[in-house]
Amino acid sequence: MSKELTILIDGESFEAPERKMTANELLALAELSSDEYYLVEIKGKKQNSFQDQGDTVINLHQKAKFISVFTGPTTVADGPITGAVLFAAQLRKLGFDVTELPDGHVKFPYVVEVGKLKGTELNMGFVVPDDFSLTPPHGLHIDREIHPIGGEGAHPTGGIHASHPKHSKHFGSGWQHWSRPHPSWADSKRNAACYMAFIRQLWATQ
Repeated sequence: MSKELTILIDGESFEAPERKMTANELLALAELSSDEYYLVEIKGKKQNSFQDQGDTVINLHQKAKFISVFTGPTTVADGPITGAVLFAAQLRKLGFDVTELPDGHVKFPYVVEVGKLKGTELNMGFVVPDDFSLTPPHGLHIDREIHPIGGEGAHPTGGIHASHPKHSKHFGSGWQHWSRPHPSWADSKRNAACYMAFIRQLWATQ
C-alpha cells in the first residue's frame, strides 16, 4: 500500500497490511484467536457482528473501529458465555464475592477504595445486559443513600434514582441507582476489570 492504513481493535491502533481483510485476519493482527473471539465493527451507533463469519472480507478505511468479543470454551449445549454469567466470572477473578441473582442481576459486598468515602462498606449491584461484553451495565446500584433521590445536574449528585422494580427487580427498598453510562466502552477492553476501573473513578470524584 502506498499509504499507511491504521485501524482500531479494542481501542488499540494497528497498521493493516491490506485494504481488504477477513474478520479472522483482523483478529490475528491483534493476536486474538478466532477460536475464542469474534469481531464486531463499530460504525457510529451501529454494530456489525462477524460472529460465525470469520471468512467475510471487510473493506477497511482509515480509523475503522472494531471490538473483539470473547466467547471462551464453548459446548454445543451451553454456547458462548455472555451476559451476567461472564460479568460475574470476571468479577470473581478480581476477588469479589459475587452473588448471581435472576434476570441478569449480580451483587457483592464492596468497600469504597478511593475518594472522601474511602472505607465505606456497602453492597453494590448491577443489572447486566444479555449481550455483555458488547454492552456494559448502565450504572451501579447500592444499598444505601449516598445522595438524595432525584438529584439534577451532573455527577456526583445528578441522575440518582430509587432502584425501581421495573428496572431492577432484585434491588428494592433502600437501594439507589446511579445512572452512569460508561463514556468510552467501545474503545475499552470491555471486561469487568475495565468496568470496575470506571466505578472506582465514580467513587474518586464524589
